[in-house]
Amino acid sequence: MSTQTQSQAEAGRSVRSVPRVIFGVILFIAWGIESILWVATTIDKAADGEITPIITAIAALALMALLAGMEGLEVAVIDRWRSMYPDRTTSELAAWLAARQLFVALIVTTATLLANRGEIIIPGTSTSITGGLALGLFDLTWTGFTVLWFAQIFPKHLAATNPDRYLSHTRRSLFPVVEVVRRVGVSQPGEWVASGVERRLDWPITTTGIEEGPAPREGESLAAIWRTLIPETTPTAGGDGRAAERERATPEPK
Repeated sequence: MSTQTQSQAEAGRSVRSVPRVIFGVILFIAWGIESILWVATTIDKAADGEITPIITAIAALALMALLAGMEGLEVAVIDRWRSMYPDRTTSELAAWLAARQLFVALIVTTATLLANRGEIIIPGTSTSITGGLALGLFDLTWTGFTVLWFAQIFPKHLAATNPDRYLSHTRRSLFPVVEVVRRVGVSQPGEWVASGVERRLDWPITTTGIEEGPAPREGESLAAIWRTLIPETTPTAGGDGRAAERERATPEPK
């Protein structure tokens, strides 16, 4: 592909991405306004002598932080499982991931309940949002986007771009928690249901299906896929932006 053709293709992609960028900016601004209203409401309640909103706010944010750690841990562990535990099987990895899902299910639900406010006060006015569709949409969008952006996408991206560094900060604190859940067997009923349904529907991939399907590309993993979210760097005199991208997408030596 010539330089001119490549430039035209990149220009076309940039034009097509404009609506997506604009929509993202609008969502982020709306989330920022909702965050201000949520914090202002919590502070206003505390000023009136109500301590519960402060406690629930701290608890909700702490649970979201824990969820963020667990979400990034999923990507890092999948990417580095064989180097961390060369003697363990993928079935053990599957059991570990199933146990980790407990935190996703419980934290999202609990954080949503804790972050809920009976009314949303608009600072500087005598107006407040109480009940109805407006309050429901507020809870849905503020909690949903906070969890999506900061407790899921953000930590997964961190873990994908540098799994080893992520594990160095979270392995000692989060691994024991997941291990306890796995050993207790909280995820076992879900595994039983999945296994039973799969046997009933003859769901597992057959050997023939594996041979007929496309072969996985070398070096492709969940972390490698997440790393592609990093925008390509601008080519410089000392290197090629695409080469740098390929280098980032290649798993680090074990």
